[in-house]
Parts: sequence; C-alpha cells; structure tokens
Amino acid sequence: MISEKKAITKLQAAVIAVVVIVVVAAAVAYYYMTLPAPTPTPAPTTPTPTTPTPTTPTPAPPIKIGLILPLTGASARLGQEVLHGALLALEEINEAGGILGRKVELIIEDDEGNPDKCLSAAKKLIEVDKVDLLAGVLHSGNVVAISEYVASVGIPYISPISSGPTLVYTQDPKKFRNFFTIHPYYDDCAKLGLTFLTEVVKAKSYVYIGEALTWSIRVGDFLKVFAADRKISCLDTIIMPVAAKDFTEAILKVKELKPEAVVLGVFTGAEITLVRQIYEHKLPMPYFGIMATYSMWDVAELLGKASNYLSFGTWSWNVSITEKTVPFFNKFYKKYGYRACGLEGPAGYDLMYFIKAAVERAGSLEWEAVIKAYEETEIMGVRGKTKIDPVKRNAIFWAPGYINGVIAQWKGGWPYVLWPPELAEKSFEKAPWMA
Repeated sequence: MISEKKAITKLQAAVIAVVVIVVVAAAVAYYYMTLPAPTPTPAPTTPTPTTPTPTTPTPAPPIKIGLILPLTGASARLGQEVLHGALLALEEINEAGGILGRKVELIIEDDEGNPDKCLSAAKKLIEVDKVDLLAGVLHSGNVVAISEYVASVGIPYISPISSGPTLVYTQDPKKFRNFFTIHPYYDDCAKLGLTFLTEVVKAKSYVYIGEALTWSIRVGDFLKVFAADRKISCLDTIIMPVAAKDFTEAILKVKELKPEAVVLGVFTGAEITLVRQIYEHKLPMPYFGIMATYSMWDVAELLGKASNYLSFGTWSWNVSITEKTVPFFNKFYKKYGYRACGLEGPAGYDLMYFIKAAVERAGSLEWEAVIKAYEETEIMGVRGKTKIDPVKRNAIFWAPGYINGVIAQWKGGWPYVLWPPELAEKSFEKAPWMA
C-alpha cells in the first residue's frame, strides 16, 4: 500500500510540474503579447545647418544742420530764395547718399531780421535741437548779436549771405575762429559799383544812396576809397533811414549835384520805391543797384516799365560761368516756379555743397576737424570756385576762376548781361532822357 501511494504521488507531481510549466509559459506569452510596441530608434542623420535670420541694421541718425534766415519781415524775399537754393542742393545730396553715408536734415529757424530772435534761434538750435553744424543769418547786426554765444559754444558756423562773420572774425580772429561765410565782404560788394563806374559807363563822378545799416554804410565807405584811387569823385553819400518810404529829397539832391552816375546801396525792400521814383523823376544819368532786389526777377513785375534802364551787380546769372551754373538756374525755375537771382539762390545751393565737401574732408563731425576743413576746402560751385580767404574768413572774390561780379541791365522785363565781356549779351543802353 505504501508503494502504491508513492507511485501516485510521483504521477501527481509530474502532472503538477507540467501544469505549472504550461501556466508559466502562458503567463509569459500573455505578458509579452500585451506589452506596447517599442518605438523604433531613428537612424542617425547629419543635422541640417540653419541660416541665421538677417537683422536690419539701424540707420545712422541724420546729420542736423541748423539754418537761420529771415523768412518773414522786410528781408523775407532774400531769405526765402537762400532757403530754396539750399533745399535744392539738400535734395540732390540726400538722393546721392547724403554725407558720410548719412542723410542730412535742415532745421530751419526764422529770425525775422531781428537780432534778439536771431539769438534765441541760435540757442534753440544748439541747445534743444542739438544740431551738428550751424549756418545762415543775413544781417550783419544779427551775426554780431549771436557772435559771443556761438563763439563760446565753438560750433562751426558759416553763412551763405552775410558779411557779418568776416566783420567779427577780423576784429578777433582767435575768439571767432569758428566763424565763416561764403558771402562777399563789404569791399568785394563795393567793387561791383566800382566796376560799373569804370568798365560799363566810364563815369568820373557819382553819388551813393544807401541806408542806415552796417552793410550799406560800409559798402559806401569802401566804394569811396576805391573810386578815389581811380580818380573818380564821390560828390555825396546820402544815407536814408532803414526801409524809407520816400526818396524825393535824395533824388532832388542828385539832380542838383549832377554826377555822371548814381550807385544804390538800399536793400531792405525800399529799393523798389527808390527805383520807381528815380524813373519818375527821369534822372539824367545811369543808376546802378548793388545786389538785393535790383537783381531779382520780381523787379520787372513790381516796377513794370520803371525797371527799364536799371543796371545791377550780382555774383552769377543764367549764363555759362561754370558747368554747374545753367543747370542750377534751370532746375531751380522748374522746381520752384520762379527764376533765381544771381546771389541768394546760388549762395544757398553752393553753401550745402561746401558743407558736404568740408565734412567729408574732415571725415567726421568733430568740430575742430570741421573748422580745419572749412579753412581748406575748395569746390566748384554755381558762381565759380568757392574757397575761404584765410585773411577775411569769407569766400575768395575777384580772383581768376573764383567768384567774380556779373553786371546786367533791365529792358523790357528782361535782364541782359553787360559785363564781363566774355559773357555780355548786349551793351549798356541809356534812357532817352539820359545825357
């Protein structure tokens, strides 16, 4: 019995072992069947290089030039034309890439011809607007008004249309070493009158009519000295109040003195009244106006037939003085709808190109470098070569190839060039009542 039980037990054990093995195998199989499918490992790849996103460089700030001009008041017509000439040049300069690769911005202030407002304008431009360079101003008295302040700041300052910078510089070259102008000095302007007397009408005597302003008085003084050297007599210098309304007394004085010519140095707009009254009184001698409205196209519209026989002196005209002269005048007329005269528009235009050449010569806007560049720069402008005279701090005038005078005469609403001979369009014509 005992052995039989043992045999059964062995059989049961074998069965149990088989059952266990089957269960375990089934469990293992079930486990693996229920596992999530493994994520395949991607084959290694060469990383694709990425192109960096281009960044737009921040443009350099514009070069700021402060420009002070009389845009209202008695001298507004002069200031407006200077501004238009400057804006024409500015447009061309910016279209060509600016200066030192930077655009140029003009910040414009109107001083109304008033010294106090001129000083306020200079302070605003320098202290508030933070301009890089300073330019402008018409009246010599206004240049004097800003002179101490601008000299103390040290900013390079250049005028297109005032003798004032030369006036203060020659008084104290060290103090006002940052002052420049491309305008003629009083003696250069006086030589326009002298040239008319000697080359055009060959007069041996004259009377000068001016007004109580620095420019007018100083021009008359220089003309008197130059004329005396040429044996030409100044019979009288008549100084009228600024912007006088009536010149009858002065004209009657001229008739009494009987000079061979009359030179006019009135320029505040009163010259229109003066010329009209000269015409009405039929002065029996040639009369000549130095710059100002005498040389502006407005004069024919304002005076009508009274503009006939008026002669004037200026610094350029729409004739072939340089390769830039005729293109400038034609482009100016096309853009602004009126004809530039021979002084203000060309001066504003040449000013901007002079500044451009000087700053590029300096290579920076560092003030000392620009001052030195102003002293050394030379450009070919509308009026001739522009270069600073080291003695007077203004542009060089009356030298071959540089800026020389142009003398013309109105007739039938059109000005004809009389001098220099190589540019002359006709000869001087006397009025029927002139001796």
